[in-house]
Amino acid sequence: MPFIGVHVGAGQYGTGHRRDLYLNACRTACLEAIKSLNDKCSAIDGVIRAIASLEDNDVTNAGLGSNLNLNGCVECDASLMDGQSLNWGAVGALHGIKNPIKAAECVLTGQTRQQ
Repeated sequence: MPFIGVHVGAGQYGTGHRRDLYLNACRTACLEAIKSLNDKCSAIDGVIRAIASLEDNDVTNAGLGSNLNLNGCVECDASLMDGQSLNWGAVGALHGIKNPIKAAECVLTGQTRQQ
């Protein structure tokens, strides 16, 4: 049986009126990963679907809902690693990208094709 765990940050998310919003974001992300695994997709695909779900949710500090940098702009980072091949893809300080995890996937896929 697979285990799927996600988090929405290390801040004070467990209290207050937004708690249910954070729990729902985590629940939705986990369900996306489970759907992917049930569809016989790879674990990497499940991770991408879960993270993209968090990036699409404006209550999280990821993608769409990211905090602003000192210049008042959203900058996003993402990384992804294949535990079997140990190949990885990462991107940093991206502007205007809805799902940075998908950009990291492109880097990972490009690395795999070059080998």
